[in-house]
Amino acid sequence: MKKLPIFLIGATGVIALTVYLINPFGTATLDPRARIWGIMYYHIPSASMMPTLNPGDYILVKTFAYANTMPEIGDIVVYKPPQLNVPFIGRVMARPGDNISVQDSIAIVNGQRQEENYILKPEGVCYIRDFPETTVPDEALFIVGDNRCNSRDSRMFGTVSQNNLIGKVSYIWDSSDKD
Repeated sequence: MKKLPIFLIGATGVIALTVYLINPFGTATLDPRARIWGIMYYHIPSASMMPTLNPGDYILVKTFAYANTMPEIGDIVVYKPPQLNVPFIGRVMARPGDNISVQDSIAIVNGQRQEENYILKPEGVCYIRDFPETTVPDEALFIVGDNRCNSRDSRMFGTVSQNNLIGKVSYIWDSSDKD
C-alpha cells in the first residue's frame, strides 16, 4: 500500500487551518465544522422553540446561509445572545428599521399583528407576555422563541447583532416527536 507523502498531509492541515482562521462564512462560533465545512448540527436542549423544535431534537444548521444575505422574518436561526457565549435558537421576528412590540405574547411588526400559527399558545404563568415598542437598530435582529412563555430571547436581552448569527436551521434530522 502506498503511503501519502508527509507534505501532502501537512499541506492539508495548513489549508484547513487557514480556512478556519479566515472564517469565510463569517459565523460567530469557533466550531471548526461551522468555519470549514459551513454546516453543523445541534441538539435542542430546551422547550423554547416548542412546538416547532422539541427538546431532544437534532437539527442541521447552515452556517454559510447568511454569509452575504440577511435573514428573512420567520427564519429559525442559531445565534449567540449579547453578553453570553452559549448558542440559542430562535425565530427572526424583526429586521433593521422595523418597529416591533409584543402584546399578550403576539408580535406586532410595523403596526401589523403577525399571524403566528406555529407558536405554543400561552398557558398558566407567562413571565413576559408584553414588550414595549422598539425600533430594531441597523445590523441587528429581534429574535424570539416559539414558546413565548418559556423562552429567553430579545424580549429579555434586547436585539441581537447580525455578527452574532451562527447559521440558519435547515433540517430536523432526528426528532423526539415522531409524529
